[in-house]
Amino acid sequence: MGHKFDPKNAARLDDPARLDYQHPETVLGLLQPCAGETIVDYGAGVGFMTLPLAAALPRGRVVAVDVSAELLDVLRARVEAWRSGPPAGGPTHMPESAATRDAAERVEIVHTTDNCVPLPDGAADAVLTVNLWHEIYDERPALDEIARLLAPQGRLVIVDWAKVERPVGPPAEYVLTVDETLVVVESLGLSVAIVHQPGALFPYHYAIVARGQG
Repeated sequence: MGHKFDPKNAARLDDPARLDYQHPETVLGLLQPCAGETIVDYGAGVGFMTLPLAAALPRGRVVAVDVSAELLDVLRARVEAWRSGPPAGGPTHMPESAATRDAAERVEIVHTTDNCVPLPDGAADAVLTVNLWHEIYDERPALDEIARLLAPQGRLVIVDWAKVERPVGPPAEYVLTVDETLVVVESLGLSVAIVHQPGALFPYHYAIVARGQG
């Protein structure tokens, strides 16, 4: 079974040091969000990627999904605060702009305990998973739900901890190699488009972009 993140460590998700090795702008460059899209942030946590992603969409919506009600409570409070403008002392990676206030209106929050997201089949133009794949790679219901959500030719973007020596993240024995991840992705009937090995974009992570074949 994959290694699960402990919500008690939620503060780590917003550690400013994270920007040194996993900046949202780099992730967005992989995802390439387009106006009007529906994008699922699967494993959104406290929203490290959710609001930057929503701010990058002049239209459309971001559906933030997580199994942890505790983490989503933090995200929900953050979204409500950002509807009134960026709060003082907020996460350092959030753009301080009116566009971000509007973006908060485009965020939907979904708590799931059974890997069931209330969206129709093929509703997501893209699904983003950041620091999550090592937790769900052997959970077929979660993988099948991601595949169900993805539109034909939709994009799946995986950014996850690599099997390298690093001062942060889960122990190396709990994460997958790039090749192991590719096997799981292809088992979902997806076509791998881009592979970034550890060190290419992120020092401690690999990144994969796959597409539906419908």
